[in-house]
Amino acid sequence: MKRSHWIIGAWLLLLIPTLLIGALALRLLRNEQNLLAENTLNATRQRTATIAENIDLTVAELKDSLLDSLSELPSDDLEQHLENWRLGNPLVRNVFIWNKDGLILPDPKAPPSAEAGDFTLRYQALFAGRVPWQRPQPDGPQVASPSSTGGKSTTYSPRRELRQLAQQLNPKPEIAKGVSGWLPWFWEDGLYLLGWQEEVETGRRFGLEIEMIALLSRLITSLPEPSSGEIYALIDGQGRIVHRTGAGELSADTPPFVTLPVGSHLPHWQLRIYALNGLDPAGDRGLLVLSTLLVGCFMAAMLFGGSLLLWQAYRHMRDARRKTSFVSNVSHELKTPLTTIRMYAELLDEGRIEETEKRSRYLQVIVSESQRLTRLVNNVLDFSRLEQKRKHYHLTPLLLVEVLGQVLDGQAERLRQAGLELTYHKPVRPLTVKADRDALEQIFLNLIDNAIKYAAKGGELVVELQQNEKTAEALFMDSGPGIPTSQQKRIFQQFERVNNNLTCNQPGCGLGLSIARRLLQDMQGSLHYRQRDGGGACFIVQLPLIKEG
Repeated sequence: MKRSHWIIGAWLLLLIPTLLIGALALRLLRNEQNLLAENTLNATRQRTATIAENIDLTVAELKDSLLDSLSELPSDDLEQHLENWRLGNPLVRNVFIWNKDGLILPDPKAPPSAEAGDFTLRYQALFAGRVPWQRPQPDGPQVASPSSTGGKSTTYSPRRELRQLAQQLNPKPEIAKGVSGWLPWFWEDGLYLLGWQEEVETGRRFGLEIEMIALLSRLITSLPEPSSGEIYALIDGQGRIVHRTGAGELSADTPPFVTLPVGSHLPHWQLRIYALNGLDPAGDRGLLVLSTLLVGCFMAAMLFGGSLLLWQAYRHMRDARRKTSFVSNVSHELKTPLTTIRMYAELLDEGRIEETEKRSRYLQVIVSESQRLTRLVNNVLDFSRLEQKRKHYHLTPLLLVEVLGQVLDGQAERLRQAGLELTYHKPVRPLTVKADRDALEQIFLNLIDNAIKYAAKGGELVVELQQNEKTAEALFMDSGPGIPTSQQKRIFQQFERVNNNLTCNQPGCGLGLSIARRLLQDMQGSLHYRQRDGGGACFIVQLPLIKEG
C-alpha cells in the first residue's frame, strides 16, 4: 500500500506541473493568436484607408484638372467653346452659363435635348437662386481608420501632402479669372458633381456637370485586386455597389469586415472590404491548430517519458527488494539442509548412535537433505542460465509416462513422509514428447516440492497423464488450500510468493514455478494453473505430442 501511495504521489508531481505548463502554453498561444488577429485587423483597416485616400485624391485631381480646363476657355464665344468641350471630353456630361437673370445655356424654355432638359430640371433650385452657390472649400480631412484600441489612426500620404501644400501656395479664391468651385448635388437618390467658375467683372458663372460613369471608370484602377477570400466594393450613397473587385458571391446578409467613407469629394460614398471566410481577422487558424497539436505532443511526451522513468524506478526498486529477499531465502534454504546434514553426520561420526535402525534413519535423513540441497542448487543454477539465456537443451523423444513414473517413484518416500498419498493415473496409450529429460524432471520435481510445501495437510496428490488433441497434459492436483483468484496471475513471476499465512510459514525463494514455466516455454510447452474441482490446486503441464515413428 505504501508503494502504491509513493507511485501515485510521484505521478501526481509529474502530472500537475505538466498540465500547468500545457495550460500556460495554450493560454500564451491564444494571446498570440489574438494579437495576430488584432494586427491583421489593423492592417486591413489601414489598407482600406489607403485605398479610400487614393480614390478621394483621384477625384480631387480630376476636379482640379477640369476646373483648370474650364478657366482656360476663352471668354469670347464661350457658349460654343463649352459645347465643343462637352463633345470632346467624356468626363463632361453637361455645360451651362448662368447670370443674375437666370440660366442662359442650355435654354430652359427650349432645351436642345432631353438630357439638357433633365439638367435644367435637376438644378432648377440652384439656378433659380433658392439654393446658394457653395463657396470653394479646401479638401476635407484625411480618412482615418478606427484602430482596434478604440482610437483612430491615419496613414501618411505624400500625394495628399503635396496637394495641401499646393492649395496653401495657390488658394482657389485668388485665381486671376475669378472664383471657382464644386457643388455636390443630390437628386432622386443620386449624386451629381457640378463645377463652376465666376467671372469677376460680370458675375457670370459657367461650368460643367461630371459624367459619373466616366468618373467611375477612372476610379477602377484605384481598387486593387484583393487577396483570396476578400472583396473590395465601392458603395454609393444609396448603398448600391457601383464597382467591386474579388471573386465570390455577395448577398444583402453578408456583413462587411471593414467600412470607411471614401472622402469629402464623394459625399456618402463608402469603401467596404468583405471577408468571405468569416470574421476571422487572422484569416487562417492553421497556426493555432498546429501549435495546439505541438503542445499536446509535448505534454504527451513529458507524461510518457516521466511515466516511463517512474515505471523503471519502480521496477528497479521491486527487483532490488526481490533480489534481497531471494538472497535471504536462498541462504536460509541452503543453511537448513546443511545444518541437518552436519548435525546427523556429527552424531554418526561420534559413535553415539548404537541402534542400527536409528543409524539407518539418520543416514536416510542425510541423503534426503542432500537431495533437497541438490534440487535447490539446481534451481539456482537454472535460474542463472535462464536469465543469461545460456540454458542449453538436449531435445529427444521421450515417453512421458516413463519419465513421470520414474520421478514419482523416486519421490514416493518423500511424499509418504510428508503425509501425502500419491495417486497416479496413466493413459492407455503412451504419450511421446520431444523434450530435455533433465529439464522435464526438474519441472516435475518443482511441482512435487510445491505440493509438499503447501498441500501436505490435504493428504493427497493426484497425478494424471492425458492426451488433449495435439498436446500431452500432466495434471498435478492436490487437496490443499489452493491459490486465491486475485494472486493466480502472479505465482509464475520470479521471486513472487503468495502473501498468506501458508507461504509465510514455509521456506522458499519464489523460483520453482517461474523456472518450471520458462523451461516448458523454451521446449514449446506451457504451464497453467486452475482451481481444482472440490478444492485444491491443479497445475497443468502441456507439451506438444510428436508422431510415433
